[in-house]
Amino acid sequence: MWDRLRRLRAQYIRDGIMDAVDYEKFCMISIVYNSSKIEGCSLSETDTKVLLENNITAKGKPLTDHLMVKDHYHAFCNIKQDALTKRKLSLDFFREINAMVMKSTGSMTHSIAGNFDTSKGDLRLAQVYVDKKYFPDYSKVPRLLEELIHYVNEKIDRVAENDIIKLAADLHYNFVNIHPFGDGNGRTSRLLMNYVQLYHQEPLIKIFTEDRAEYIDALNETEERGDLTIFRNFICSQQIKFYESELDKFSKSSSGFSLLF
Repeated sequence: MWDRLRRLRAQYIRDGIMDAVDYEKFCMISIVYNSSKIEGCSLSETDTKVLLENNITAKGKPLTDHLMVKDHYHAFCNIKQDALTKRKLSLDFFREINAMVMKSTGSMTHSIAGNFDTSKGDLRLAQVYVDKKYFPDYSKVPRLLEELIHYVNEKIDRVAENDIIKLAADLHYNFVNIHPFGDGNGRTSRLLMNYVQLYHQEPLIKIFTEDRAEYIDALNETEERGDLTIFRNFICSQQIKFYESELDKFSKSSSGFSLLF
């Protein structure tokens, strides 16, 4: 599978697909659509494109879904700029990304341990239970994040070309399982995964919304077995799917256009 990924990546780069006008923007919009849809957003991919390109809302769909998409895309654009300066990971960086993701849809949360604002990137001060599992106690979150930051920053400038996507997957898996924020952890973790790709000017990673169940299963099975290979292989399979789709579209466009009358 990994050999196939390398071959497809080489063809994708060789064909110059990323050099097409506005290609990265449209790729980012598609990733935002899929990432938001995974979280239950009602907007279609066309709705998402029209909203982000023309600021036109989809009739009859919730305002919060539109705000979610716009904030997500804004966060994506910001980390793209941070990647150009090779900004290293930090707790402040994590908080900034989450605050952008949750800017319009977050709120103040009250807990026994204190209050925290999910629209400002505050670390959670409450226990979280999702999908039949408890995430780490909130008191352990700062230490776990610092360990993750140190691990990735030590590797990000020295990682071999073929292992960049593995580092991106590892960051995503560990961050989402720390679940440091009251909301927006999934979107933030997928942005961080693509931050590693942007940092190295690698093709972006799309997790397809139709594979949501397989995605969650991969996260859970990785934790149950204590084996990062499982989640890495899932990300590999998603990137293969992405390359195959893009190369197929490129091939059809290269075959020429015929006028229809």
